Amino acid sequence: MWILTLRSPSGEPLEFTLKAGITKLGRNVDNDIPVPDPSASRLHAEIEYIPDAKTVTIRDLNSTNGTYVNHNRLFEPVSLHTGDSIRIGEHVITANEYRGTVSATVASPPSSRPLTRDMMLESLDHHAVLMYKIAQQLNTVLEVDEAMQAVSELMRAAMGADKCEVILSAQFDKLNEYGFPATIAHEAIQKRTTVIIPAIKKDDPNFTKSALLLRVRSALCVPVISGDDLLGLIYMYKTDREARPFNDTDLSVAVAISNQAALTIQRAILVQSVQREQQARNLLLRFLSPREAEFLLKDYLQSGSLPPLTARRLTVLFADIVDSTGLAERLGAEGFGELLSRYYQEMTAIIFEFGGMLDKYMGDGLMAVFGMNPSQTEPEIQAVSAGLKMLDQLKNNRRESGANIEVGVGINTGLVVAGYVGTAERVEFTVLGDAVNVAHRLETLARPNRLVIGPMTAASVADRFIIRRLGGLEVKGRSQVVQAHEVLPK
Repeated sequence: MWILTLRSPSGEPLEFTLKAGITKLGRNVDNDIPVPDPSASRLHAEIEYIPDAKTVTIRDLNSTNGTYVNHNRLFEPVSLHTGDSIRIGEHVITANEYRGTVSATVASPPSSRPLTRDMMLESLDHHAVLMYKIAQQLNTVLEVDEAMQAVSELMRAAMGADKCEVILSAQFDKLNEYGFPATIAHEAIQKRTTVIIPAIKKDDPNFTKSALLLRVRSALCVPVISGDDLLGLIYMYKTDREARPFNDTDLSVAVAISNQAALTIQRAILVQSVQREQQARNLLLRFLSPREAEFLLKDYLQSGSLPPLTARRLTVLFADIVDSTGLAERLGAEGFGELLSRYYQEMTAIIFEFGGMLDKYMGDGLMAVFGMNPSQTEPEIQAVSAGLKMLDQLKNNRRESGANIEVGVGINTGLVVAGYVGTAERVEFTVLGDAVNVAHRLETLARPNRLVIGPMTAASVADRFIIRRLGGLEVKGRSQVVQAHEVLPK
């Protein structure tokens, strides 16, 4: 018995049992095998089957675009053999001879073959037209989940399977949940082999109960490989008792598509990685200088996460404009907006210059921390240096523009809880603790245009700056006074 399988890039395969005598092929629907392809002639070719002589012959009927058998255009009749392919336009017909039944109810043992480079090249060459059309459909897919879904649908249609799944390597530990014969799947993964199961026995120990409950009759699996990397596994099965079981031609198609699947999945993973990296970089540049952001980004790309909330000793800086309400009234909305924009730009640049990390803008003020980067060995000195330069910059601005902007800068060092919190869509850097509250209160005391620091900061910078002890200051919200110091310009 000869079976002709017609495959198109856009639909499921159709099977025709070759009858004795003449079988006509062409674009007209009244042909024995209609070929709905714009390149097909109305009456394109014919196949003659003589059972007694055991011969199958194909001849082209002077078609405009030609009939191709195994990539060679027909100019005279040729004999067909099992496994031969006939191409008319974008449609490919595979001829296979079966001795006995083609039903999948007859049990057959699994067969496996290593997925080698030569096997891949042969499959791609044999199904070049199908791969060309599939590549067009997959080239615009950029998301990993979308890529897996697209590949699954294309393979299910191209193979005439009832079910097709693409499983990424990260999900190999969940193979039992998919109802596929787990032992065979693990063999395909570990040995990087293709596996065809023409028919499944009910009592075969290789197969899970799920596979039997799903009434799997024939199955096929192919690893998805890119270079030396195993990206995933494609498996599919049929449940129809009367359906033709998977054969070597189906395997060849599956191998060819798996190559395109590997390219698609790899591209989607790369795009996702680039997007993830860019998202992380944009996030970090909100808080850090470009150099510091790239330093932290390397750790993030290796670990897959930003530093979580942990207790650590940091130096916290607050800077706030005095009487911003009155200033806004005097300058007007537009003028105050321009002043505030310049203020943020200049102050942020100074923070980054001294290795600080911008935590947030707060209306007319800002908060920064020093010491998050382990390579920053003297965060207290750098924080005080930044604070002094802020005051000096604003002094120069007043001299140049005449705008009388007064600020207060408060700095405090202590144990805080700091890190990144949020979801995959939104992440924020957070610093919490008494040391933060004290720094904020010290800033309210540093008016006008003064820099006031807490006791631990003072102890660390006393030999580097001119400081004046202010004594114990009461800080709102605390039961104990804070020993505050003012840093004086040299």
